[in-house]
This record gives sequence, C-alpha cells and structure tokens, in this order.
Amino acid sequence: MEVLNTKENIFLISKLSGLVKEQPNNESYFIEATYKDEVNNLLNKIVISDNLKTHWICWAKFGEMIEVGINKHIKQVLVEKFKPNSGIVKMARLKNSYSPKFFELLKELPFEISPEELKRELLIVDKYDRYYDFKKKVILPSLNDLEKIDINIDLIEEKEGKKVVKLIFTKGEKMTVDEMKIGESGVIKKITATEPFKSRLFSLGIVKGENLRVLKHTIAKNTYEVEVNKSKIALRKDEAKMIIVEVKK
Repeated sequence: MEVLNTKENIFLISKLSGLVKEQPNNESYFIEATYKDEVNNLLNKIVISDNLKTHWICWAKFGEMIEVGINKHIKQVLVEKFKPNSGIVKMARLKNSYSPKFFELLKELPFEISPEELKRELLIVDKYDRYYDFKKKVILPSLNDLEKIDINIDLIEEKEGKKVVKLIFTKGEKMTVDEMKIGESGVIKKITATEPFKSRLFSLGIVKGENLRVLKHTIAKNTYEVEVNKSKIALRKDEAKMIIVEVKK
C-alpha cells in the first residue's frame, strides 16, 4: 500500500488521523480553510492495496470550513498506520491552524515575504489590520508551534520608518551553553535538567524565555560565567550542558 507522501501532506494527514480517532463513526469531517491546497492535493492521490483502489479524500465541500468525506478503508489506514507515538501523530497535536502553511512556505530558508503577501498566503487578507496583532496572533504562535517538532525559525523584520515592510525567516541556531563562545548571547529555549539541578537553575533565574550571555569560562571549560537578567551566574559544565539557547546571530 502507498501510505502517503509525508513531506507533501504531513499536516493534513495528521489532522485527519486525529479527527478519525476522536470521531470514528463520522462519514465526513470539518477542517480549517487554510488546508485548501492540501485537500485539493489529496483529492487526486490514489491509494492502491491488493484489489482496492481508492482516494485519500472522496469529496470536499469548500467554505469557511472545509468538509471532507473519508471512506471506511481510508479510516482504517489512518487508525492503523499512525500510532500514538509516531511523528505524524505528534504533528496532529499542533494547536495553531496556520502552522501547516508556515511549514510549506518555510521549507527553503531564508524566505522573504511582505506582511500583506503572507496574509494572502494564509487566506486572511481581511483580518489583522495592525501588524502587531498579526504577529502576536498568527506569526509567533505558528513559529512556536513548529518549534515543538524541532523546526526552529528566526524572524527578522525590515522597516521603512515605523512600518514593517518585509519579513525574513531564517534558520534558528540552537546550542547548549557549553557550546557557546565567550560573548555569544541568545534566548533560553529549554532546560533539560532533572531534579535537583532543575530547581537550582530556576532559583538562579535560568528559565525559558530569558536572555543569556556567556561572559567567560575556564581554559578547560569546567565552569562558565553567564549573565541572565543582569545577574552574573557561575555554572558547572554539567549544568551548562542542560541549558539550550537559541543563539543570536
């Protein structure tokens, strides 16, 4: 059986897999309009297995939401092929409905686009008149969503006066503190420590979202001095390895 082209349809398939598992008796399912291109793609995809030949999606009705019809054979594939811990099912847990489109747009980096063009790609031309709202409610939540599946993207804004006229998306670079050079800085993205190390780091103000800068380290790199929230903190090497930072370029 041809399972699917995961790179091309991964978000929609994962979405449908989750819906079928939640509502196994439904004959049709509603998904967001942002999946329009993917739905059209799957309408033309054929699944062949022994004496069975069918399409991933039998029919689709387009509107503010897209209603898609799925037959019992495809339901079985969606339930049996995509187990709870598989990568594709994890993607079904992504919360933001715009994440799939960002995934498609940002396959090749760097990627440049104006805010207006991005809104057209997302089918929300008439929403979010203020760029501040567009960024807060659409762009940042989508990038944070992609980060959950280890796709790290940095956003650079180009301005004319106070107006943002171009968005440049680049590959985000993450490393642990012990891999950083003196003078490098970035945002703490994750703490992998377990107790009691985790509580110690938190008590020092080393938490996700804070800015961290490496001030110095010993020649053997056994200890590090970092600055977090204007406080200087000494870290042992084993602690430095547990702090993941997205380094500023």
